[in-house]
Amino acid sequence: MSSKLIIFILIIGVIYRLFLTSNNNFLFNMDNARDMVDVREMVVLGKLRLIGPNSAIEGLFNGSAWYYLLAVPYIVSGGNPYGSIILEILLWALGGFFLLKLVGRWSRWLIIPIGILWVASNYVVLTNLYAFNPNPVVLLTPLFVYLLVEYLQKNKGIFIIIAWFLAGLFFNFEMNFGIFMPVIILVSIVLTKNIHFLRQKWFWVGVGAFILTLLPQIIFDLRHEFLMSKAILKYLGESGNLSILTRFQIIFSSFIDSFSATLMNHKLFAGIILASLLFVLKKDPVVIVSLSLILVPFLGYLILPVSVNSWHLGAEMAAGIILVGFLVKRLMEKTFLIKIFSVTLFISIIYFGLSNIANFFLNDLGKPNMDPSLFKNEIAAIDYVYKYADGKNFKVYTYLPSVYDYPYQYLFWWYGQKKYGYIPGEYVYSVNKPQYIPSQDKFQGSQENFSGLVFLIKEPDRNDTRSGWQGPFANLATVQKQMVGLIEIEIKKEF
Repeated sequence: MSSKLIIFILIIGVIYRLFLTSNNNFLFNMDNARDMVDVREMVVLGKLRLIGPNSAIEGLFNGSAWYYLLAVPYIVSGGNPYGSIILEILLWALGGFFLLKLVGRWSRWLIIPIGILWVASNYVVLTNLYAFNPNPVVLLTPLFVYLLVEYLQKNKGIFIIIAWFLAGLFFNFEMNFGIFMPVIILVSIVLTKNIHFLRQKWFWVGVGAFILTLLPQIIFDLRHEFLMSKAILKYLGESGNLSILTRFQIIFSSFIDSFSATLMNHKLFAGIILASLLFVLKKDPVVIVSLSLILVPFLGYLILPVSVNSWHLGAEMAAGIILVGFLVKRLMEKTFLIKIFSVTLFISIIYFGLSNIANFFLNDLGKPNMDPSLFKNEIAAIDYVYKYADGKNFKVYTYLPSVYDYPYQYLFWWYGQKKYGYIPGEYVYSVNKPQYIPSQDKFQGSQENFSGLVFLIKEPDRNDTRSGWQGPFANLATVQKQMVGLIEIEIKKEF
């Protein structure tokens, strides 16, 4: 029964996500498009990469595993950005399977509320609405917990080797969290009184698997005169000295806000659950690993002078979902009144989760969303440009508040060719600017038979920089202006 219930809930969750992202309703912003541009270079030009996306520290890069993972849906879908969304939905289902197997050990009835929470959580849902390198950490944390718990309980080498390898991938995906993975593994081993495992060869084979995932970054650093090492040292030297109390308040607030989003944005409910957890914890291996995933980074962030954003806390939130299941189970073992409280939590989780899902189908499905970063709105702007050009060659320049127009750089190349059969003669964010895309010359359209049409695609001005961007085009004659949702398209003529 448990397996069938797990599969049923996961199928419901996949269908829900397909509805959420149907009709191209997913984000394709600067970060997502930058990754697609880099993966394009890998696949189309055969240029393998040693590093992945930029980190928040200038000169420091995440690992390349994210790009190699993205290359799979890129190849399968022929470059369609929706392929990466499907990949993340599949990762969500994989992580959900192991999440529900974990809580199902305590009680098969826990599969229902925790399954609905995994389906409907705002925090978790967001990981399936845009392709972002920290997202796999959220989605695969239940798999990591399962592997480490199996190792702690059964002492089989295969589990710790895969757990270490997955820890290395987490470091590749999001270094701000991944740096804590070795400590989390060690703390879990010590707290479960399995310290003798450290003398076994399979543990060290796993350490080797972890190091293997870091080799591309290490090679890159050696080739570039320790660029990343110097960037870290520089950042640490320039970081401000906030007091421990101030950092505690900032980090605690980030954790609470993220946990509230995990529990369908019910902050009071999240607070009640956190307060209740303090009284029911015990030495269960699943609990120990889950707590390690939360407390080790929390304490680490108090020491390391790094910014802590919601996307850095994905593993902690997934571990928190596991602990919610443990809370409901433990309360059911207490007195009659506490059992009533447990049943209330059980029903509340289901109610809040189903309300989230129902709200989408009743109030959001089919209604227009004018967010200019949505893939469908970007495509609508491109369609307008091509239809106006009517097969003629043209130039197009794009204003985004983020400056670099990676979404349109990618989409004019991929979608323009796919639907209209050609790429415009020039498509950049502005004229005579330094090249900011690797091998950009390899993906340009023909310069011949230029019609004189110049299109300016302008997203809303959120930081008062658009007027300066428009300066180079002031001398061109304006033919027409058109709004496509919130995106303004100005058509000019070059003589």
